[in-house]
Amino acid sequence: MEKQDDKNLSNVVIRKVQEMILNGELQEGDKLPPEREMTIRLGIGRPALREGLKSLEMLGLVERRHGLGNYIINNVQASYFEPLSLSFMLNHGTPNEIFEMRSCLETYTAGKAAEIATPSDIRNLRSIAEQMVSAKTPSEKAAFDRDLHFEIVRITGNMLMYNIMENVSYLIDRFFEKSVQLSYFKGDSIDNIYKEHEEIIDALQRHDAAAATAAMEKHLGNIKVTYL
Repeated sequence: MEKQDDKNLSNVVIRKVQEMILNGELQEGDKLPPEREMTIRLGIGRPALREGLKSLEMLGLVERRHGLGNYIINNVQASYFEPLSLSFMLNHGTPNEIFEMRSCLETYTAGKAAEIATPSDIRNLRSIAEQMVSAKTPSEKAAFDRDLHFEIVRITGNMLMYNIMENVSYLIDRFFEKSVQLSYFKGDSIDNIYKEHEEIIDALQRHDAAAATAAMEKHLGNIKVTYL
């Protein structure tokens, strides 16, 4: 019974730290108050506090530094816990829903990226595209395919959109893998993906937002979602 109480009380720690981050009271690099002070402020015991801090570590929000204390970090993207992906699967989400999310987000970001892409961004995209072509296996090609699409989102500078992609990366990674595997074993389908990538990158290089959006729509529209 005591252990269950500790787990329930540990949620107080999680909620409070998240609230302080969202309110701007805590930022990356800030040190949390000493454990004794936190137990008094939150009205909980040390076992519950430590349980809550462990959960925040798993979420990639807190790092315990030996002899120094607990610090706020921004390592959520590297967290093993993917609440959006888990919720999606438990609610019987479908490949079509993943496709709709990608379509809404990526057609917009393609146009936005075209407005601000630098020569360095273009070189990076072409390098990724070339590595995809040179990759030996469908799995390797899928990884570079994913990197190219994520890089276009990153170029926009909109971290919320990028974090959305990262926070459903498990779902999206599987989407890329299945899509590339299907195209790899179907005639010239994989070559079409290469050409479509080049069309998107060319539009970004010209800073032609309308063409970039259209090229991304065409590219995503060629995905056979019903086979995924």
